[in-house]
Amino acid sequence: MSPTRKTHRKTNRKTQRLIGPLRKNDLKQFGYATSLPATKRQSALLRAVSVYGALGVFRKLNAVATLTKNRSPKTSAVFLMDRDWVKRHCM
Repeated sequence: MSPTRKTHRKTNRKTQRLIGPLRKNDLKQFGYATSLPATKRQSALLRAVSVYGALGVFRKLNAVATLTKNRSPKTSAVFLMDRDWVKRHCM
C-alpha cells in the first residue's frame, strides 16, 4: 500500500461518543432525583430552569434519558416524563 493512499477504518458505534460529556449532579444541586415524587421533581426542575433555561434543562434530561435507556429503562422513562413536562410547562 502506498503512503499517499488513505485507509478507511471502521469505528465501533458503542465506543464512539455521540453525546458530549455530561457534568454530574447538575440537576441534583436543585433537589432533583428520579426517586422523588413527581411534584418534588417538578419543583426542582423549575429551580433548574431559572438557572439553566428551559432548553438547557430539556437537553440535559434528554441526554441522560438517551444514555440510560438500555442500562436502566425505568429511570430513563422518568427522565423522559420530566423532559416532556419541561417542554409543556416551561417552553
